[in-house]
Amino acid sequence: MATSKYTGRDKGVDLKDAVGFFSWDLGENKVFADSVFAYIYGIPPHELEIGAPIEQVIKHVAEDDMPRVAKALHETIVSGKPCHQTYKISHPSGKSIVVTGQGRCLRNGEGMPSIYTGLVTAEENGVKSNDADPLASHCMEALKLAKRRRHALAERYLTSALGALGRRAEN
Repeated sequence: MATSKYTGRDKGVDLKDAVGFFSWDLGENKVFADSVFAYIYGIPPHELEIGAPIEQVIKHVAEDDMPRVAKALHETIVSGKPCHQTYKISHPSGKSIVVTGQGRCLRNGEGMPSIYTGLVTAEENGVKSNDADPLASHCMEALKLAKRRRHALAERYLTSALGALGRRAEN
């Protein structure tokens, strides 16, 4: 099956607080996941709604991280113990994304590995969280103070400054 690329920007995915959820049916070799997971891996959401082969997902793991990721997945499937790891994704759009994943392989009634389920969070390389920007955080605090003191002009200027920094004023 040919795979189209998905960049997710049209869906407004913000990785800052996003969590992607997935389940991999080992018997059918199908990964089912939400739109956040789809964006992180650059896979069209409709392909993960019907189940995509794991190979379609892991092909995006950075080459230098692939052996470690594959080994951890294997060990988790065999042992059933939780897995927690961080690795890079080569996103189809050309971005490098750092992913932190947690998962565990569940067993069926016969005790055989059945469903690998988990979650992923991510941060685009080179994109710093706005919370780490002291200017944005100072402007946000000043805006709160201006609102409390009912200084409309200061509030307008600070809201504009936050907009220029790529932040929205919190209500």
